[in-house]
This record gives sequence, structure tokens and C-alpha cells, in this order.
Amino acid sequence: MIVTHTETLQFYDCDVLFEAEDSDGRKYIAVHDGEYDTGSEYKLAPVEEQALAEFKAGRLDLRSLMMTAPNGEWYRTRIGTETEYIELTKQEAPLTITEDMPENGYYLLRFNADAQEHSGQPATEQPGRDIGNRSRAMFKTNPVLLKTLLDDVEQGRIQLPDFQRGWVWDDDRIKDLLVSVSNMFPIGAIMSLSAGGSIGFRTRPIEGVEIGPEDAPNTFLLDGQQRLTSLYQALRHPGPVNTRNNRNEAVRRRYYMDMMAALYPTVDRDTPFVSMPENLVATRVTAQGPEVQDLSTPDLEYLNHMIPTQRLLDPMKWAFDYIRFWERSGNSHPAGDPFNFFKLFEETIIDNFDKYQIPVIELDKGTSKEAVCTVFERMNTSGVALNVFELTTASFAAETETFSLRDDWQDRKERMYASAGTLQGIQGDHFLQTINLLKTHEDRKRAIASGVPDNLTPGVSNKKRDVLNLTLSDYENWADKVEQGFFQAARFLQTQYIFKQKDVPYTTQMIPLAALHVELGSELNSAIAKSRLEQWYWSGVFGEQYAGTTDTQIEIDIQQVPKFVRDGNLPSTVAQATFTPERLISLRSRNSAAYKGLYALLMKNGASDWVSGDPLGIVHFLDGNIEIHRIFPIAWCKNLHIPSKLYNSIINRTPVDASTNRIMGGQAPSRYLPRLRQMMAPDTLDRILRTHYLDTATLENDDFQSLFLQRGRAMLDMVSRAMQKDLGNADEAIAEAFIEARMISSILPDDPFVEFLNMEPEDDDQEYDEFGQFAYEMAGTG
Repeated sequence: MIVTHTETLQFYDCDVLFEAEDSDGRKYIAVHDGEYDTGSEYKLAPVEEQALAEFKAGRLDLRSLMMTAPNGEWYRTRIGTETEYIELTKQEAPLTITEDMPENGYYLLRFNADAQEHSGQPATEQPGRDIGNRSRAMFKTNPVLLKTLLDDVEQGRIQLPDFQRGWVWDDDRIKDLLVSVSNMFPIGAIMSLSAGGSIGFRTRPIEGVEIGPEDAPNTFLLDGQQRLTSLYQALRHPGPVNTRNNRNEAVRRRYYMDMMAALYPTVDRDTPFVSMPENLVATRVTAQGPEVQDLSTPDLEYLNHMIPTQRLLDPMKWAFDYIRFWERSGNSHPAGDPFNFFKLFEETIIDNFDKYQIPVIELDKGTSKEAVCTVFERMNTSGVALNVFELTTASFAAETETFSLRDDWQDRKERMYASAGTLQGIQGDHFLQTINLLKTHEDRKRAIASGVPDNLTPGVSNKKRDVLNLTLSDYENWADKVEQGFFQAARFLQTQYIFKQKDVPYTTQMIPLAALHVELGSELNSAIAKSRLEQWYWSGVFGEQYAGTTDTQIEIDIQQVPKFVRDGNLPSTVAQATFTPERLISLRSRNSAAYKGLYALLMKNGASDWVSGDPLGIVHFLDGNIEIHRIFPIAWCKNLHIPSKLYNSIINRTPVDASTNRIMGGQAPSRYLPRLRQMMAPDTLDRILRTHYLDTATLENDDFQSLFLQRGRAMLDMVSRAMQKDLGNADEAIAEAFIEARMISSILPDDPFVEFLNMEPEDDDQEYDEFGQFAYEMAGTG
């Protein structure tokens, strides 16, 4: 199918959005979906014309517009430098059930580059929402001439905040960008923040710009650094450009445009832009042999019709010298008259650069820190998120030049990561959240102690907007205490047999855990205090109360758990936590918090290695290769038509090391147990199996149902002890699971759980033991 590009739109959450139409007049919306070697990739969906009008009027979001496509119909396409006729590839899976749909709430910025010249007035103005003076974003969108933006860059009126990373674009991407501008293709919006408001940053000029210390910026560039820097370097910077080649080697390049290639109608428009070494002499291999291109003097530039890209926005002197060179050379110009040739080049190419506009989303100086952070996260096109930590780093840098939050956190992170594997998932924003949690908790306690009425006391907060209000003084007051709190939290997790970052059920629960160790300190040394902290921790894990949005949960826990530890008053985390037997059966994902929790409890309750007999907790702590593997292997289960939801359940899994798993292979327990027994003293295997809640006789009889029932009971009881709560009986839930799987016919008391009914094998397996299937086939068991 072929469609035609009809209108370019500007959308704040992606580089480019455009409208297209097929030969029948059917409308399509095309969303930028990434870059490839010679162009861009888009996803397209046919849309209803009325819905498209609503979207262009700003009354319908992009997701809702794309949902008007019949039956989720959609297409992909790749577009290079020519966008008039676009060939589409239809996708099989409906768009509505893929991960390709945009998120809710993204509206069009009503921008028409063709209808509006840059006049300093906004094409679109959007008032901000002010909710309790906390979240406010005033912005305007207006197309600004490229040369005006480069003027502002050169004069230091546009500068980069301290949190922005360095310029990284390579040689090919710079040339691609120049191709887009020369063809008047859109390159996406940039976002800025007006200086002079409550948000202060330490700033630096864009790469290559030289300014004095007194040159304060009018505008902070938040998004678009790579594009604007590349354009400044190629079009304005007088020296060579420091970039990288396609082997990622640092190189210095100067950029030229081949005027003959640009104007000759049969030449690919990708070819006019040429990058030259710093000495302006390049050798390339052609079919006719080595070819040298020398542009080391102005006359050689004129002879080869190669205009430096730095002259494209101010071409008159170079043009005069070029024309004079050909008039005095005594040679005929390939196009006839050099004056008319350059005039055509000016009208065709230079005018595009001269009139090129870039949409600028300018946040008002009154925009809050929270709004800046949120907007940047949503529309940033660089792939580097502006998070709470980066924005706080920039804010602290504005307070003093003698302190770097980034450097301070790096030192603390290295100490924390070296001390315990469980701390290797803690990031800078987690550290700041913990500081803010304790600081606001202390503020609230102090207000209550001074007699402030409860309804007027400040709230305890873990929310982003309040973390952004931390001062450098707050950080310096709490940072050492919080670092020690994380050390103590890691030691607590070791007592719960959690040793590595991948085994931590919830990284977010580490925030209140560290804060509680700061708040309670030595009070946690008593046996009763430790028991209560463990009860809170495991209630959070098995109650799965730290899944999803956790700010409120963390705020509640820092207020309620200290009272629980001191006085025994149950916090809501403990009181409301539930764990059903059905959940025990459904636990199949290694990434589940409850799955990781059961893994740890098995080791805490003494599970030993099946071969060495060593406690698995010690082996795991010492970096042993311990993983959870199936007791009844996949191949054996599938042969007996046991469904995957049962054999993949954690009830059929237990921690063993890799060598033990290879011995087990894909065989039935009755076959691998004798091999294991030969490797140890009499009765040792029976003792080891009991530490995993496994009965030797049941395994030797290959009795899956009985073992599943016995172990399910034991594991539910293990969770009950950890949560210190009666969780009921697992029998009925397990029996119901067997009935659903057609493995038994009823749940009568005398039913032995052994009746198999004929059923087809299932193919929905998600996980396999590394050596299971291979070992099963080698064993020759069918």
C-alpha cells in the first residue's frame, strides 16, 4: 500500500508526527518510532476523519485517535530523505494489544510551521495547573528560526543546566541532521525553561561556545541538546568539529556541501554533505582506484564547488569569491554562468537554512521543579531521563560551587555496593527519598511536640515534589545517618537469608527499612523488636504491599512501625496483609516478590544442598551457584500430562546448586534419588530432603499429587510463621487446582489424589531447567 504525506504536525512526546492519505482519501496518522541507518521509522494507523479533526483541535489525545483504527489495523514504514510517497507494511497483531500504543493523555501542540513566521509571539499558549501551589507548568510553543536559536547559543543566552550529559552525536548523525534541514524536514521540538525563576542551575555553554563568566543565560536548554549542538558545530563553530566515526573513534571533522550534487536532479540528496579530516585532504577507494579530495585552500573549495557548511547561514562573501574565481579562471563553469548557478543554489538550498524553524516548547520561569521533572520525563528525546536526583544535583550546584551531590553520592554508592549485594539496587533517588522521609517525619514530630494541632502539622512525605524541596543543609544533616541506615538494612536482610540484589523482593521496601533503622537505632537490638520488624517485613513481602505505587505505603510505615516495635500496636501493613493458598499455587515467576520471599525462607529454615549437605544460605552468601529448580522435572511432568501451572509452581521447586540439577536432569525422582544417595552417608539424603519439606518415600514413589499437597501445606505454614498470622489450610485450594487440572475427580475425604484422567499436554511452559530436557533424553526415559 502507498500513502502520501499531507501535513506535518508537532507532538510533544515524539520527534515527528504527520498526517498521510491513500489513493482512496483514507486518512492516516504516522508516529515517529525511532531511527535507522539512513532515515526514520514510523508506525501508522488509519484514523477517522472526524477524530483526526478533534485531535488537531487539541480535544482528543493520540491514543484515543489511534484506537479509531478498525480492528486495531496498523502499519510500519521506513522513510529516508524522500517522504512524498510512502510504502506501508501491514502488521499482523492488532495495535491495541501490542506495546506500540502511546500512553494516555498526550495531546497535539497546535503548531503550523508553514502558516507562522517567527514573531516572538506564541503559536500556542497553555496555562498551567496550580494544585495547592505544588504542580505548575506554564508553557508556550512557537517556531523559532534556526539562525535565531544559533545566535542565542553563540551569545550565551541559551545554556545547558549542570545535569545535562555531554554532546555525543557522531559524524553520520550530524550529516543526517544537515540533510533534514536542507530538505526542510522537521527534526522535532526542543524544550527550554526561562531563567530567573525559583529554579536555579549551575550552567555551561553549548559545546564550542566561548563566553565570559558574566554572560548569564536567559534560557536553560532542557531537551534538544544533541540536535542544537550538532547544528551549532556544523553551521556556526569556526573550527573543526570534535565527533566520532562509525568505529566510535574520536575524530575532528569539517563539513562541506557539494553544490553540484545538491542541484543535479539525478544525484541522491544524501550525498551533498561531506565530512573532511581536519587537514581537509581525504583519500577514498573507488572502482577506478584511490581518489584524493583536497579542499585545503579556498580556491580548491571553489574549484570543487564545495561550500563550507559554516557559510550556509551567511554565504555572501563566499559566494562573491566563488563567482570571481570562476570568472577569472579561464575555464567554463560546468553549469554555464557561475552567478546564475549560485543564485539557483541560494534559492533551492540556502533559503531552506535561512527560513528553517524549530518548534520551541518554552516553560515559564514560574514552572515548579516537580513540573519540570515530570514534563522532561515525558517528552525527553535524548533517552536520558531527568530524574529527581539529577534535578536536585543541579539545584545544590546553584547553592554552592564547593559541593557536588553527584560526587558525594558516587562515594557513598561505592561504599554501599561494596558492603552488601542487597544494596546494589539502591540509586541516588532512593537515597534522597529516604532522607526526605526522615526529614519530614522529624518535622512532623517536632510540630506535634510543640503543640501544633494535628490538622496543621506538616505531613510525612516520600513524594517526588517534596524530595525536590530538600536543601543542601537537609542533605548534609541526614546523609551520613541514612548511609548507616542502609548498612543496617543490609545486615537485617542477611539475617533473613537475602544476600544479593536480585533476591531482594522489593527494592522500594528498602527505603522504609533503612529509615526505620535510623529512627529506631539501638532499640532494634532486643529480641522482641527484631521479631516485630521481621513480622512487618514479611507482611509487606507476602502481602505484596510494595508493588505498584508505594509512596503512601512508605509514609504510613515510617509513622506506624516505630510504634509497633516499641509498643506492639499493629501497623496497617501487618494488620491488612493477606496471603492465600491459591497464591502459593500461582507463584511461578522468579521476579515475583513472594517467590523470592519463599526462596529466602526455605534457606532461613535450614534448607541444605542435596549433595554436600551444606546449609544453602552459607553457600548462596559465598556466591555459590544456587537457583530454584523443579523437583519433578518438566519432561517427566509433560509425559504424565501434568499441566505447566502445577509443575511450574514454586511448590514443585526448591533451591539446589547447578551440579545437583545436572544430576536430577529430566528424570523422575525415583531415578535420580539413588544416584544422589550413592554420593553420601546412609540416611543423610533423607535428612537433607526434610530441610526442603520433602518426604523421601513420596519422592521414591514418584507421587506428584501427594508431594504437592504435603509440601503446599508445609510452605503455607512457613509463610504463616513469618507473617505471624493464621493463613488457613492449603488442602482445599490444592484439591481445587487438581480438579481444574483434571488430575482428580472430587475433593471427598477418602479421595487419595491419585486418579489421572486423559488430557492433552499443554504448551504454555514459560521456564525450563537449564539441563532438564537434554538430560531426560540422554537418560532414555521416553
